[in-house]
Amino acid sequence: MLIFLKKHLARIFLWTLSALFIIHLLVDVLHLDALIHNSRWIVLVIAGLVGLIPESGPHLLFVMMFAKGMVPLSVLVTSSIVQDGHAMLPLLAQSRKDFVLIKCINLIIGLIVGSILMIFGY
Repeated sequence: MLIFLKKHLARIFLWTLSALFIIHLLVDVLHLDALIHNSRWIVLVIAGLVGLIPESGPHLLFVMMFAKGMVPLSVLVTSSIVQDGHAMLPLLAQSRKDFVLIKCINLIIGLIVGSILMIFGY
């Protein structure tokens, strides 16, 4: 149990540190916050595509960007709908076809809901 905790604690720490570092680079070094704000639709699609990765770590980027006010709620919701963490890995091992089908459905639903929210100003 202790080895399991150490392994996951280190991974969570590294993902969090990486997300904070990337956000720092985007905002404070590269000053891309205005560009991200002006390209909200592109960021919405990127959030959906990143959500296809069967791991929850990349989703943290959008959570942190939302917390910093860089992206609207619609981007966070899109990422949250498409992202399912490690839950899909057993299905990937069982059936790649079903895995891809479910991920495509999640992506479509996430983009539709996120687009509706963005149209209404969220």
